[in-house]
Amino acid sequence: MSDIRIFKTKQNIENAFVSLLNEKSCQSITVNDICKRALTSRSTFYLHYLDKYDLLKQLVDQQLSLFSEIVEKRFNGLISGQFEATVLHFYQELVTRQPILQALFQIDEPEYNLKQKFETILYNHWLAYLNETTEGHYQELVAQIGASIVFDTLNWSFVNGIDYEALHFVEGIRKKVLLRPWFLKYAVLP
Repeated sequence: MSDIRIFKTKQNIENAFVSLLNEKSCQSITVNDICKRALTSRSTFYLHYLDKYDLLKQLVDQQLSLFSEIVEKRFNGLISGQFEATVLHFYQELVTRQPILQALFQIDEPEYNLKQKFETILYNHWLAYLNETTEGHYQELVAQIGASIVFDTLNWSFVNGIDYEALHFVEGIRKKVLLRPWFLKYAVLP
């Protein structure tokens, strides 16, 4: 089988699995379901995957790797407030992968929980930035808020599309909360 045929076969299997995830739970999907939807045989499926969980793991790992690359590429611009070159492109890159991301976000099993893994990547980036730039007591809390703002905006964009005004609104909130070192230094709880 040529490389392009292998690629297309795997892509068909992955697309079939994602389509099925939008219809029913991962536990109820069978390899037969996937093969029928992908118009391929079980033997072809098993040439590429050990089982449906191997397919799921490969999809999660693939999306996690792509997300990590996007965050690495865009994080410094996000901090410096380069809206056009960073924030807008960040969400545009992710919204183009909406179908697969939303399907995988529904899976709540720890090993395959892409949503939690995305949030952890965002949290770790924010925390590293805050630890380098501030001397406060609430870096973990502010990092969690930062990760939530980004992730919630991504989910909102999946439903509503890229909305320039909404992203500017969120960017204003993010700047006020996350880029004010004085907040961390002087924040006092009642």
